Amino acid sequence: MPDTEIGQLVDRFMRRIHCDLGRRAPSFDPERVGPAGGLVLMTLADLEPVPMHELVRSIARDKAQITRLLQSLGKKGLVERSPSPVDGRVCVIQLSQKGHETVARLRQALAETIDGLLAPLSAQERQTLKSLLKKAFEV
Repeated sequence: MPDTEIGQLVDRFMRRIHCDLGRRAPSFDPERVGPAGGLVLMTLADLEPVPMHELVRSIARDKAQITRLLQSLGKKGLVERSPSPVDGRVCVIQLSQKGHETVARLRQALAETIDGLLAPLSAQERQTLKSLLKKAFEV
């Protein structure tokens, strides 16, 4: 039986992150990419260059939704498309230089937000949490 308390705590943690980032967005999101655009940019930073079908699978969103987001991000100069070096029929997506700069700001804002949420933890407790999170995400 899954531990519902862990689920509730993780959910609460994620909602607090989301709300805090939303309040602070004007200070770090001048391109106004929003949460969905941030998700795409952060995922691209992890995977780039990536074919569209892999990006859709990684984000677990509808292909049409991701296509619209990529068009918007492309108009803002944050992402670029190019033919795949492996298969010319496939388009790969990657961050532009401006996209990399935006991701750096997003990561900094996320780190500051999480740092605030974890303020009650000692340095040792933070290290333990980091180790446990790394272990949980090992593939």
